Amino acid sequence: MNKIMVIAPHPDDETLGCGGTLLRHISDGDEVYWLICTTITESQGFTKERIEERKKEIDLVANMFGFAGYRQLNFNTTELDQVPRNELVGAIAEYIKEIEPHTLYLPFRNDVHSDHAFVFDSTVACTKSFRYPYVKKVCVYETLSETEFGLRTDDGGF
Repeated sequence: MNKIMVIAPHPDDETLGCGGTLLRHISDGDEVYWLICTTITESQGFTKERIEERKKEIDLVANMFGFAGYRQLNFNTTELDQVPRNELVGAIAEYIKEIEPHTLYLPFRNDVHSDHAFVFDSTVACTKSFRYPYVKKVCVYETLSETEFGLRTDDGGF
C-alpha cells in the first residue's frame, strides 16, 4: 500500500485531471488523500448558501471517491497570485508532512489558469528529498479547460 496525495487548485481539478488514476489507486488498496488549495467566499460575491452547498459537494465527492482524508485550504480562488509564496508553500507542506505521501499528483505548470501554476510551484518546493524523504514520485496531470489553453511559446506542451 502506498500513500498518494492529489493536490488540486480548485475542487474538480483532481477529477478532471486524474480521477480515473485516483480510483485505480484506491482500487489497488492505496490510501489517497486530497488537498484543495482554494475556497470561495462572500467577499468574492458568493452567497452563504452557495458556500455551504459547495462544502456539501466536496464532502460528497470525497466520500464517493473513497479518499482516506482531505483538507481544504482557505485561500481565495483565482487570487493565489496575491498570497505570499511562503504561506502557500507552508500550508501545502503542513499536509504533506502530516500524511507523508509516497506519490504526489500536481496540476501542469503551464495551464492557462494562474492558480495552477502557483500550486505547482509551491508544491514542487515540498518535494526536496532532504526535507520530504518519503516523497518518491511526482506526477503531473492535465486539466481539461486549462491545459489545452496554455499558449506559452516556450512550452513544448503537456
